[in-house]
Amino acid sequence: MRKDWLSGIMLSLVLALFACSSSDVVVESPNPSEQPSPVATEVVPIAMPAPTTEPTVSPPVSSSTPAPSQAPAFDPPVHYEYPDAVRGIYVTGWSAGGARMPKLLSLVDSTDLNAMVIDIKDDDGYITFKPNGKLADFGQPYIRDLGALMKLLEEHHIYPIARIVSFKDTVLAKKRPDLSYVDGSSLWRNGNGDGFINPFLKETWEHNVDVAKLAAELGFKEIQFDYVRFPEGFESRDKSLTYSMGDYKEKKPSKFKEEEKTYAEASKKYEADMAALQIKLTEATNTYNADKTDTNKKGLDDAQKSVVAQKKEAPKAPDFSEKSRLTQLRVDAVSDFVAYAKEQLSTYGVKVSVDIFGYSATLPEAPGIGQNFNRISSSVDVISSMIYPSHWSDGYFGIPKPDKEPYRLVAEYMKAEKKKFGEMQKPPLSRPWIQDFTASWLGAGNYIKYGMAEVNEQIKALSDAGVREYLIWNANNSYSEGVSYIP
Repeated sequence: MRKDWLSGIMLSLVLALFACSSSDVVVESPNPSEQPSPVATEVVPIAMPAPTTEPTVSPPVSSSTPAPSQAPAFDPPVHYEYPDAVRGIYVTGWSAGGARMPKLLSLVDSTDLNAMVIDIKDDDGYITFKPNGKLADFGQPYIRDLGALMKLLEEHHIYPIARIVSFKDTVLAKKRPDLSYVDGSSLWRNGNGDGFINPFLKETWEHNVDVAKLAAELGFKEIQFDYVRFPEGFESRDKSLTYSMGDYKEKKPSKFKEEEKTYAEASKKYEADMAALQIKLTEATNTYNADKTDTNKKGLDDAQKSVVAQKKEAPKAPDFSEKSRLTQLRVDAVSDFVAYAKEQLSTYGVKVSVDIFGYSATLPEAPGIGQNFNRISSSVDVISSMIYPSHWSDGYFGIPKPDKEPYRLVAEYMKAEKKKFGEMQKPPLSRPWIQDFTASWLGAGNYIKYGMAEVNEQIKALSDAGVREYLIWNANNSYSEGVSYIP
């Protein structure tokens, strides 16, 4: 349903509101989300220069966040209704606080879009406004008055989601190498120059959750955690880097405990079954020795075959090696962080969502980076798999060039996700990230130009799979015109 004629009046107010920020940098800088293929490295982000002028007024926010035991009776400063189904776009802090915002508001007002995912802690680790208190050192004045922005979203009936990039955090890694990874005598960074903080450490959890609480206090209705993982390919460098394992150093992984129990139960049943078969074999042997008839010989042969077959069913002991232990502890750390964040935010009445690699839903787990689809999903309200067609390797789902078949890729992915959901007692809401950008880096013959038709195909594939919610990614916040957001 299109927005009513009041949107024109509201847009005029928006233009007036942002006129005072005409000196802001308005050139958007690609700030890619976590969109890797199973074999590719992350996209290189282009650094965004910080504004040279400080805002004259700090946002009206609290510098403190309540301790879990305080259980505040929380009433947000702004109020939003959950829409019929979230249909949202990604918005950088630069766009939200700059000259591009009026155009994005107009897009939402004039279409069936109804939500924005706004960077509150960005890919570098900066908070995109200037908070007070202990988080002040991490703030940048991309959004000069976040309180006013929240009021604006409220007036336009736009559901606000705060994106918090969690463990990809160059800023904190540089400030606190002890919370990151050290390579020799230097702070480790990946091939793109990005720093990461360590999910094993409770202090890194608290830093991200403190930002999340601040976003909730400002009125965001949903907190979306991105980069909830170890660095990509961490399993190949976990022995060469120096880092702390915190409370996980001596722990037994959750999977080990589950496998020990399963193995013990299976072994007990196997031994009981084998004992029963051995009794039958002894009886058959005695019967045949007493009376060597053909019938008794057949009974003896059958009993012997049953014992041989049972031996082949002996349960295999799990891999409890040190390498496996460290691998599974990564899964525990990431999953535990998500559960911790959900519990800490429970008093604010916000939904909690997590962005996750799409291919995590197609595997038992991705232990190298610590992502287990089912365990993460069990702790959130919404799971947002990043299923951009361009970020799947050739041949995935049997599709030769996934970027060139957006409908088929999304349809095949949803089959895998539904299978995962079927393994869970209470699956979360599915709200995937889809693609509105052209992946020219794939090279000639491997990609197509994305626009209205390709976005429509992805939305149609989701709809055909029974999924009504989605988020659209474009790093520059430049979205295709004419899209049918409700197929």
